[in-house]
Amino acid sequence: MNPETSNERITLADVAARAGVSLMTVSRVVNDRPGVGIQTRERVREAIDHLGYRPNIVAQGLKAASSRTIGLMIPDVTNPYFPEIVRGAEDIAIEHGYTLLLTSAIEDTHRETQAMQTFEDHLVDGVIACSPRLENSELYPLLKRQRAAVLVNRRSDPSFAGSVRVDHELGARLLLRHLHSIGCRRPAFLSGPAHSHAGRERLLGLEREANDLDIELPRSRVHACPPTVEGGAKAAREMLQRQPHIDSLICFNDLVAAGALQSLKDLGVRVPTEIAVTGYDDILFAKMFTPGLTTIRAPTYEIGKQAVTMLFDRMQGRGRGIDIVLQPELFERGSTIGFDAKRAERAAARRADEQ
Repeated sequence: MNPETSNERITLADVAARAGVSLMTVSRVVNDRPGVGIQTRERVREAIDHLGYRPNIVAQGLKAASSRTIGLMIPDVTNPYFPEIVRGAEDIAIEHGYTLLLTSAIEDTHRETQAMQTFEDHLVDGVIACSPRLENSELYPLLKRQRAAVLVNRRSDPSFAGSVRVDHELGARLLLRHLHSIGCRRPAFLSGPAHSHAGRERLLGLEREANDLDIELPRSRVHACPPTVEGGAKAAREMLQRQPHIDSLICFNDLVAAGALQSLKDLGVRVPTEIAVTGYDDILFAKMFTPGLTTIRAPTYEIGKQAVTMLFDRMQGRGRGIDIVLQPELFERGSTIGFDAKRAERAAARRADEQ
């Protein structure tokens, strides 16, 4: 087997073979010990870089054993959507005598790569990656190096990982269908991060529902933004400047919706009479917003439980063809109930005239 093309962990022996030196010499270079000439040391380091060798921080004697640890990566620990997923995952893990190694990627693909490498270094028995932003071409090789893997909120080739996700296309369609039923005809979508797979699925759902309802959702009314309160506030202002005639804002998540509500209030736009606003996720605070937020509830605790259960199956070589899809649920609240199509039309005309 050629270590340069293998998906197995690169070993000291692979490095020694490429550099043409002994294992002892490689060990001395890796551990920064004396007794190796400058040219030989450079040759070994070149081999390390070329092969992508990563020293294992766990004793080599544990290589074939179970660490009783599961790696769990989430995009942002400050996002209130994820704690219930973590809790569900941890409850099942503890029942089976496992510990979670949790890391937050802060919506950074470089940190996602580092997290996956850290899991590999710690010899975790399996990995759960929630809403990873890496493209498949970068993510799949990292997953293949793990003992077992499951993706949350994202489809996966089952040869690399299992998948536990919410039907985001359906969730988006439920939102637009609701807005249409109350009289909204000019929706806009604050679509979250451009590299979010869940965001892409929601956009697909919105486009298909718009076609079924015979209304327009042009790309000029789709605006990517960070999945945060600040991102939503900025995106809402920019959308109104660009598209003053919109009558509803469909937001990537509840945090984006919270920011949008704040910007609309600052701009003197009445919610929901002049513009209806929806979120996604139904975080704990969604019902406490002013007005309460119409949103899609995702069964987050169940997602965490199902992800760990699936991971255990894959660790045992079972369930490799299973893809779990959980159903979303629409919750109607004050951010849409009370929309007034005539007042929205007058407000939109006023905004257009002021620009």
